[in-house]
Amino acid sequence: MIAITGAAGQLGRALIECCTRQGIDFTALTHSQLDITNASTVARFFSECPCECIFNCAAYTQVDAAEENPKQALLVNSLAPWNLARTSIPVIHISTDYVFDGSNISACEVDDAPRPLSVYGLSKRMGETSLLEGGFQGLIVRTAWTYSARPGTKNFLHTMQRLFNERDAIGVVNDQIGTPTLAEDLAQSLIDLYLMGEHLKPMHVLHCTNAGSASWFEFAQAIASLTKTHCTVHPIASSEYPAKAQRPAYSVLSLTAIQELGIRPRPWLDALESVCKKDESNV
Repeated sequence: MIAITGAAGQLGRALIECCTRQGIDFTALTHSQLDITNASTVARFFSECPCECIFNCAAYTQVDAAEENPKQALLVNSLAPWNLARTSIPVIHISTDYVFDGSNISACEVDDAPRPLSVYGLSKRMGETSLLEGGFQGLIVRTAWTYSARPGTKNFLHTMQRLFNERDAIGVVNDQIGTPTLAEDLAQSLIDLYLMGEHLKPMHVLHCTNAGSASWFEFAQAIASLTKTHCTVHPIASSEYPAKAQRPAYSVLSLTAIQELGIRPRPWLDALESVCKKDESNV
């Protein structure tokens, strides 16, 4: 059996669906069911509920809010993964492209030096470091720009769809480049890695996103085209959209290492088209 923390989030919900579809036993844990920032609570829970692997999808992901709430970001993103790994159960931990500073001119490799620009990025990097230096078993999977079409999830796709209905025109940042990643595709890759036994190795890092790259503007343009909105999308610079946290300008993650394991994520636009067409058929 596996445990899934952050089970109410978009990735947690996608993992639950994958496990159900593939007949993998799991226990789904939300914050109300288990406070993973409390070491004694975590130790007690997993001593009574042994699992083969913990998928840690729980995270403090409010990038701008983290600048004013560093303590909470550090508790969830840095301390909690260490609490989970100390149970001696292998952990598959989800991290982020925001551990990099965006100065790369090519895709970030798994062994490139992290240089986070924000409290959020720093807190996620500290979580990685605690796992890598702790002598634990498991896997850190960095991903990026995750979204889902699932009702009730908060992400860029749903934000754009809402704005398209409310406005005649919107500006979207065109100087930050990354890879839109469908949560359901990521979830399936995580299950594939688990079935391969990657979680049984000494703690190591892999990258997993959909393939290719885009700016936020290009991502928004694609959503607009696929949903046939009448709203106009135009590009703006990051300086025109002030934010408390600095974002990496270029944070495309190299997929070389995961592709060598036989996992070949589909292009991000193919993934987006699949969910937009599915939504359209359900209207």
